[in-house]
Amino acid sequence: MEGLKRLLLFTNSDFGQANVVLATAHELGIACEDVEIHIASFQDLRSGVDDASRFMQTTAAQQKKKTPRPFVFHKIEGTSWGPATKRPETAIFETLELTPGVVNSAKGVAILPAVMIPWSPREFLDMYKETERVFDEVNPDLTIVEPLFTQGLTFCHYRGARWMVLSPNTIKEFAVPVQPKLAALWNACSALPYPIPWSLIPWNIYFGFVAGYTLLTDTRLKKTTEILRDEIDPSISLMTMMELGVLRPAPPNLPILVANSPDIDYPFSIIPPQLTLCGPIIRAAPPIREVDAGLAEWLSQGSTIYVNLGTHHKSNPTEAHQMSKAFRKVLEHADTLHSAGKPLQILWKLGRVPDEEGNAPKRDTYTGEWALVTDELQAYIKSDRVRLTDWLVAEPKSVLGSQNIVCSVSHGGANSFYEALCSGIPQALLPAWTDCYDFANRVELLGIGLWANKEAKPRWQEDEFAEALLEILFGPESAGMRKRAEEGASRHPEWEGRQMAAQEILNYLMRLG
Repeated sequence: MEGLKRLLLFTNSDFGQANVVLATAHELGIACEDVEIHIASFQDLRSGVDDASRFMQTTAAQQKKKTPRPFVFHKIEGTSWGPATKRPETAIFETLELTPGVVNSAKGVAILPAVMIPWSPREFLDMYKETERVFDEVNPDLTIVEPLFTQGLTFCHYRGARWMVLSPNTIKEFAVPVQPKLAALWNACSALPYPIPWSLIPWNIYFGFVAGYTLLTDTRLKKTTEILRDEIDPSISLMTMMELGVLRPAPPNLPILVANSPDIDYPFSIIPPQLTLCGPIIRAAPPIREVDAGLAEWLSQGSTIYVNLGTHHKSNPTEAHQMSKAFRKVLEHADTLHSAGKPLQILWKLGRVPDEEGNAPKRDTYTGEWALVTDELQAYIKSDRVRLTDWLVAEPKSVLGSQNIVCSVSHGGANSFYEALCSGIPQALLPAWTDCYDFANRVELLGIGLWANKEAKPRWQEDEFAEALLEILFGPESAGMRKRAEEGASRHPEWEGRQMAAQEILNYLMRLG
């Protein structure tokens, strides 16, 4: 590869989407001196890009390599995917948080266009023009797009740019349309088990018809296409993740890097040739002792359940109280089994809903209805065996890598699933929507954890949740779960996926010349 090459990576600012971009950029910078990495996103990601850039340079210095060029951040005006999906007019989260069933799951499938394009047609056009502006300013040798950055997909496809897709999603999101016997596949939003019992296959077919009908008739897609054709070019076509494999096969010559591998996904008869299966792509993160020495010391005092339901999942006082009661049962049971030795602990990062005026609760203050949560665990909080907080400085990966976590409780997001898997930690999943139900199925198929709210979904219930935790920690299959989780981690070292993604990008860049 001769001369300096410019790489441009487009991503939303939501870390659920941006983490694979930041992870891969980290390895790109370290692996090749002759690349200049440009990351285009919304303002909320600026500090994350700056932090990732500094950590990349620090890592290179520790490895005694030449200091890489810092990342160049380009601000895109507009609203990122995550905040846009939460607007009341999209009805996305309101719909996805309905209890799964025939009617509600069909509603979930029917809002797929809004999930792919949660912006108004005018907003989409403005952000498309921002994408075009950044592209023309950078004049990249290769562009990499995260698949929910729909403006980037549409622009690169229209302009015939040299480009690739870098996705945090699984094989399933890109392989469904090319599989035989489509009815046997599990549909997003349905929360059906996998493998699907014969009795439920008709419902799965029904959800497929709903998806197809929605794609053909949705006005959001049509109006966005119309404004693009009116103001950009009559020949332009809207490209969303649905055209990458969710509902239609991906373009044949478009490379797609996927943060997954066959041994940790559903079984597929056909893998589209456009896909490169990198395995989990996880951000590099410093050891816990370097970012929070106090927390590192506390974690070393005992085996710890780590609870983090992600950025988007917010609990109300009643839901949090159900969880605290489950934790109390688990701690009390643990105490009857371990009278000597290190006690069981819980580190609980609790995302809370705003108050009636829309204000976030005061950090780490639990008064009013929230007092029920702390009262339930008061004895354990006083003895410092439960730490309850709204915020942790350390990244989840740093916490999971402490060697003291015995169970990861999450909402079943892709990053959470992969971080626990690569750390060799059994998982209790509390999925609330869409692909999170897929990951709950996967932990049980892989034998590395349990779907802990199968009956109470999309939230949880004290007894069911406590029973799942007790089964993972102390049940007859607990040793087997730990062993399988450790075997999964040995097959998927945390660095391997991001290194493979970076190398694939560099190889493709070399082939382009």
